[in-house]
Amino acid sequence: MDVHVTDVWCQSVPAGFSIQVQPSITVQEGLCVIIPCAFTADYKTTFTNSTGYWKSDFETNIASSNTSVPIVKENFHVTGNPDNGDCSLKVTDARKQDTGSYFFRFEGSKESNIKYNFLAHKVTLLVTDLTQKPEISNLGHLRVGEEVTLTCFPPGNCDGIHPTITWWKDNLAGIWGKSSTVTFTPLLSDHKTSITCEANYPAVRSSTQKTIVLDVQYPPSINIFIGPSGMIANHTMVLNEGDSVILNCSVISNPAAYVTWTKGENTVVSSVTGQGLELYLMDITSRDINTYSCSAWNQHGDTSDFVDILLQPKNEVPVTKLSFETSPTPAPEIATVSSPQCGPREIDFIILGAFIAGNILILSLIALALLCCVRRNMKKRQEAIINNGEELSAQGTASVYKNLTE
Repeated sequence: MDVHVTDVWCQSVPAGFSIQVQPSITVQEGLCVIIPCAFTADYKTTFTNSTGYWKSDFETNIASSNTSVPIVKENFHVTGNPDNGDCSLKVTDARKQDTGSYFFRFEGSKESNIKYNFLAHKVTLLVTDLTQKPEISNLGHLRVGEEVTLTCFPPGNCDGIHPTITWWKDNLAGIWGKSSTVTFTPLLSDHKTSITCEANYPAVRSSTQKTIVLDVQYPPSINIFIGPSGMIANHTMVLNEGDSVILNCSVISNPAAYVTWTKGENTVVSSVTGQGLELYLMDITSRDINTYSCSAWNQHGDTSDFVDILLQPKNEVPVTKLSFETSPTPAPEIATVSSPQCGPREIDFIILGAFIAGNILILSLIALALLCCVRRNMKKRQEAIINNGEELSAQGTASVYKNLTE
């Protein structure tokens, strides 16, 4: 085709010239954006020794495929090869002052003498505040003691930006890391710890950050307490009959553990919990004497602990002796022994009964002794009268016995 277009500035596009490019592009401050672009000139898509330019409304060269051409914006780059009909443009470290309208200009070789400004197809670039956040590699579930690497991906739509990466960890003072990756071994204390990746863009003095909370998983651990926090010594508790107690199996685990209380070999209560499980023992009797075990497990492991419940034996009532003495012959000793199975009131009645029975026996012995003394005295008196030669008439003897017996 012999028709050549030289410096066409009108808005209408002549036949054989076309361009495909987005009319508007938005990019956040400090980030990068690629503006795809393709064109034809004089019905051609391939050329030799051609040059492409991007210009502002003031016809200023802001980017060029010819590196010897002076430009006014160092962060604008013609990435496409005009010889292939490619007019793509890349904007790095976008600034608020980069907002504006731009158009592509094509210049063929000197031999072709084709020059054309695609004024009818301007591109409007809008630079907004930086709100996009970095991305942190998906960790899944962390486990205590297993090394892991975190990667921070700064925001941006293309290569060519090099922000400064800074890591922060809320359970550590100061900067944790200064590269795009950090490697560490999670501890139990890292569970629910906040980690922040901050991307800094010094060219525009702007930054953005992303914070995640670590989910560190670990097998369960157990402590058994009395009530809310009372300690148990040597896995043993000695209780009195009728006592009540709460056994608290405190469990620390992630994820939540399945917890059970067993009495001997029998499960008495169970639950899925990440905190623990309480066991209520009410009105303790001899039937409650046993070993009580708490077990907990999740997919990372299991553990258990136990406590032996013993019953305090009741104190025995000491032997009580009641003794009484008479002269010249001592009274027999009477003793009562209380049974360990008797209650306090039953023991009191036994002692009282023994005391009364002993007194009756003693009084009977005293009466018998007095009767024996009287008879002895009567016999001695009678013998004394006979020995003295006294003559007793039947009348007198009768009166003497009468008097003694009356």
